[in-house]
Amino acid sequence: MAESGAMTQPSTRRLAAVMIADVAGYSRLMEQDEAGTHARLNEIRAEVTDPAVRGHGGRIVRSVGDGILVEFSSAASALQAAIEIQRAMAERNRGRAAHERIDHRIGINLGDILVEAHDIAGTGVNVAARLEAIAPPGGIAISAAVREQVRDDLGVDFIDTGEHQVKNLSRPVRVFRVVLEPTRARRRRVAWRGRRWAAVAAAAVALAAGVWFVAHMYPAAPIPPQSIVVLPFESAERTEAGDTMAQSLTVQLTGALSQLTGLTIIAPAVAARYAKQRGEVQRIGRELQVRYAVDGRVETTGGDLRVAAHLVDAGSGGSLWSGEVRAPLAADGTVPLAVIGQLSDSLRAAVRAVELKRMASGGESASLQALTLLATDELEKSIDPQQMPGIRARFERALEMNAGHVPALTGYAHSLVYEADRIERGAQRDAVLRRADEASLRAVRLQPDSAEAWAARANVLFFRGQFDAAAEAVERGLALNPYLVMLQSFSGQIHLAQGRGEQALAAFDRGIALNSTGTERGVLMHFRCRALLLLGRHAEAIDSCERGMAFGPEWSDHMVLAAAYALQGDERRAADARAELLRLQPEFSIGWHAALGTRNTGGAPSAFDQVLYAGLRKARVPE
Repeated sequence: MAESGAMTQPSTRRLAAVMIADVAGYSRLMEQDEAGTHARLNEIRAEVTDPAVRGHGGRIVRSVGDGILVEFSSAASALQAAIEIQRAMAERNRGRAAHERIDHRIGINLGDILVEAHDIAGTGVNVAARLEAIAPPGGIAISAAVREQVRDDLGVDFIDTGEHQVKNLSRPVRVFRVVLEPTRARRRRVAWRGRRWAAVAAAAVALAAGVWFVAHMYPAAPIPPQSIVVLPFESAERTEAGDTMAQSLTVQLTGALSQLTGLTIIAPAVAARYAKQRGEVQRIGRELQVRYAVDGRVETTGGDLRVAAHLVDAGSGGSLWSGEVRAPLAADGTVPLAVIGQLSDSLRAAVRAVELKRMASGGESASLQALTLLATDELEKSIDPQQMPGIRARFERALEMNAGHVPALTGYAHSLVYEADRIERGAQRDAVLRRADEASLRAVRLQPDSAEAWAARANVLFFRGQFDAAAEAVERGLALNPYLVMLQSFSGQIHLAQGRGEQALAAFDRGIALNSTGTERGVLMHFRCRALLLLGRHAEAIDSCERGMAFGPEWSDHMVLAAAYALQGDERRAADARAELLRLQPEFSIGWHAALGTRNTGGAPSAFDQVLYAGLRKARVPE
């Protein structure tokens, strides 16, 4: 309590841009070398962070350990400072081993803040803190409010990662990830200022000479499996707006593919050199040492975006896959999330199919990559619990070859979770989940910028009943790769388990939009049915369940259908669904399912289960 004569400074409110930055893996760095890390951080503050903040008019409100809280008068100034910091840190980290790097995460929000004597607080600060937590190492995450205020001439691109549920806030926050590498169009405009054609010609000759020298003086290295170059997409209209859309799509698709484990992707800056040489795919493949090339065409007509893409064998020049994606143009002119999601998902599936066929024809099945790829493919397609031990064994053999192979670690964690899902509560289930926990934790520690590693982590945490921690893992993953369908599915399942039907439905719908033809569509439709049942929208739930069953019905589909039909008052169809449920799962009863449903929480049935059981009782399912 203040003394009777003391005066307190009144709090005021104002609109401000808030930037929060901290060091990724700070605890690990301090544990490895406390004195050295402390000295390096002080050097970074003096040479990078503080000068960038001051240079753009920022005020450092407070700094604790590895983190700083900064206030700016404008969103543009805050973002410019953040870009400067991250680019400077990228240069400092160049050539350093992964465990020696110091990477910052930065979050920026524009909002109302509470200004006290020597501090700031309020929702504007809280949102910035959450943005910082989900930003990738070396990356920047900004709110929609910041994106609306900044122009497109900062030399960066923006990826709309969709709405994220922010802890302690009822409304989700729309998050944009900043792509620090400028698009080809921006690089071209900057490079051409003050340059003479002679200089450009000289650079081209030097590049050609360098390529020839490397190709002829050094023996060719083995071409990595699943290696891809995304050639710059063409604009059908050949207008400035069309070119910008095509360039943005190329960068975002490259980024989405680079986030998928197992793929090796050529950087956009390198791929841009071959923009006018699409017809020479075999030469491009030799020079870049890739197996596959992607090219395509972008067309905007009648308010829609139409993208045609092709996957080409860079060795033979043969066409392997082609597809077309259409979506309404976004009001702000950005590439719709669903377009990138569908393209990246389809391309990965096509590459995997070709690689599996190549392995089968060549008799390759025992290498690290082959074991991981085969097991991953089986894991995604299998619905038979009896196959899971064999799938897990493939991952285990891969990990015996390389205990730090992240694709094998993530697949291994998922396979263990699926096994645990079919084990009653007890020591055996706990032991399986403990192994899954260790594998997923190792994956995110080894590769914290892997969205698929975070997806595995989220899956394990969800099945252990740690819903808040699972939600945070999902947020971390989506900040890295908003196109990953598995993360959208996990997000919806977490919301569903916590009784948030609307948020669950939105997450499942995002997943379906990103994965219009993929293997997970049936699962997403099933969980969408559950969310609709929770919301009391029985007719829509029935429609979603029946559409999902087209991908391969299981007993759980008939379970939810029986409840939905009964709650809608259709006794005949409820009886038919009940009969099919008991045929596929003869031991089913409400008590049996309740024992399964509360394994993750150890408590009472969830809000969804309560609705489900009410419907099942009405459908006369055994108690």
